[in-house]
Amino acid sequence: MRVNFFRSLVSVLIITLIISGIVPVTVAADEATPPEGDGNSTILLPDLVISGLEYSENPSPRDFQYIYISVMNQGTAPSEGAKLVLYIDGSSVIEWNVPKLSEGESDYKIYTWLPISEGSVEIKAVVDKDNLISESDETNNEKTVTAIVAEDFLPDLIIEDIVPESQGEVGKPLTLTLKVKNQGTSASEEVQAKYYINGTAPAQDGIHIPALPAGTGRDVAFSLIPDREGKMEVKAVIDSGTSVYESNEDNNQFTKIVDVKTILPDLIIESLSLNPQAPRIGDNITFTVSIKNKGLRDSESSDLKYYINGNNTAYSNTVSVPAIVAGGTTISTFYWVPEKEGNLNLKLVADAGSAIREDDETNNERIGTFSVSKQPASDSGTNSDPSSGSGANSGSTSSSSSKSSSMGSGVSKEPARNVEVKELDTRNIISGYYVKYDFAKNATCVTYTEFDATKTFKKTTATVEVLKGKSIFVKKNPPGRIYKQLNIWIGNKGAGLPDSHKNAYTGFKVDKEWIKNNSVDESNITLLWYDSKWKPLRTEKTGKDDNYVYFRAETSGYSCFAISEYTGEEGIVEESSDEEGIKETLRSWEGEGKAILNSSAERENGVVKKPMGKAKILLAISLPLFMILVEYFILKKKI
Repeated sequence: MRVNFFRSLVSVLIITLIISGIVPVTVAADEATPPEGDGNSTILLPDLVISGLEYSENPSPRDFQYIYISVMNQGTAPSEGAKLVLYIDGSSVIEWNVPKLSEGESDYKIYTWLPISEGSVEIKAVVDKDNLISESDETNNEKTVTAIVAEDFLPDLIIEDIVPESQGEVGKPLTLTLKVKNQGTSASEEVQAKYYINGTAPAQDGIHIPALPAGTGRDVAFSLIPDREGKMEVKAVIDSGTSVYESNEDNNQFTKIVDVKTILPDLIIESLSLNPQAPRIGDNITFTVSIKNKGLRDSESSDLKYYINGNNTAYSNTVSVPAIVAGGTTISTFYWVPEKEGNLNLKLVADAGSAIREDDETNNERIGTFSVSKQPASDSGTNSDPSSGSGANSGSTSSSSSKSSSMGSGVSKEPARNVEVKELDTRNIISGYYVKYDFAKNATCVTYTEFDATKTFKKTTATVEVLKGKSIFVKKNPPGRIYKQLNIWIGNKGAGLPDSHKNAYTGFKVDKEWIKNNSVDESNITLLWYDSKWKPLRTEKTGKDDNYVYFRAETSGYSCFAISEYTGEEGIVEESSDEEGIKETLRSWEGEGKAILNSSAERENGVVKKPMGKAKILLAISLPLFMILVEYFILKKKI
């Protein structure tokens, strides 16, 4: 008390001396008013903040708790005394006087608090609430915290949502995100969660949930495999074994309905061919249609409907199509006899009755044109697919070849029941020129065949037939693991014989799925050629894409082939040579097939065999002898 009185007395004396002028007033340079024109000078001010606001850990109702408050001057000049006010849930509960604080100095206060009930409580401290002190920052004078009052402080784990990454597909892994939160009043420990698909818990590893502080959440990813199409129920249960003691044990599970894609078949018309390719009035035209199921599910049986229109002609009918496995192809045929010449439109509709639910209902049609003529078609074929737009329009109407029209289209005597699919292409073959047949429709595994022609045959059709089994022209199955057996015919007049070409190569492709599923070594894939026995042709890999590996093989002649994983197995036995290779095929044909063999000189080991030569020599020798003998008997009779 005496000290304070003495201080007050000294202060009054100094002020009196200053007023009387006895004591001059001196202002420090750093506290003086900035000189005029100096815009970079800084005014030094205090800045009071609530640097700390804490409360007793885990406050419980009806127990005294402590609230700790610290006020700090973080400004650049000393502060004057100020008021500090404490609010609980918006109501002022106490005020304190805060003394003057120099730069960086703090003052501390403690309040004893008695919470009444459980729940969250807002605690706020404000210094200089009326802004009586000029500060460098007037916006940072308060601080608020939320305290949780509870009888027991426990974690409470919940699942807020289950979010799929994409639409699911049956049999394929689907990633989902589990949104987990600890809404309790205490940190949780690490726990495991489980999931159920349509009420069943599949074999699974637990979903690991890390420790979570109170009031925090975490996204946790996990995967499952959908077991059905349509709506799938996914249920997740966290802390399913109640290994963590929680404030609420009844809110640990969450259920979500997830859409799973319905897998469907998808029928398309892959290719179409006509036989004869250049039909005329009265021909019984065979239409061969390749229908593919490019969907992911097997299709049921369906109907193929076809419409033929044009030139005062209108005809339609339906063909039954059997069930097709996913990714598989089937061949359907129908027949029609034209009564008038002219251009006709052909429309094909797969699953015409819409009996099958498909992945794409808009790709079931194919439309094309073809032409019917009065005169017999020429020896040359035309485009085998009327949908290309050319049809028979490019065919000749020469009257020279009624006997050869069937041969000119590249038709073999392979039974139709053994032919899975075929494709044709027509080119001019002229001696000394390069020839390439491109099978651009990709109806078969053969992509092209090429050679340098050594004989002239003019327009000639090449036919590739992919077979269901062993060809009738082959006596023994090919060696090795077989991918496909097939026939390749080049016309009907000997263009496919080895002496009709040179530098011949055939390109083909092999499905990657077949290679993978059968563990095939690509380096052993070989094109085998049948010419009285199976012969491996020199084969090399030329490339690959997403679905196929591509090869080409040197080709000696054209007849029966096989694509095989060939490792030089034993047992390639020589066959009887009474019918040799492609000659055996030609002999089985009528018409010009026999004429080719009967009128041509047969060759053996490169030497021309002329069966009439010996007869002529014998006749030349025996005829004079016969005349001498006749004359002898006449003379003897006269004697």
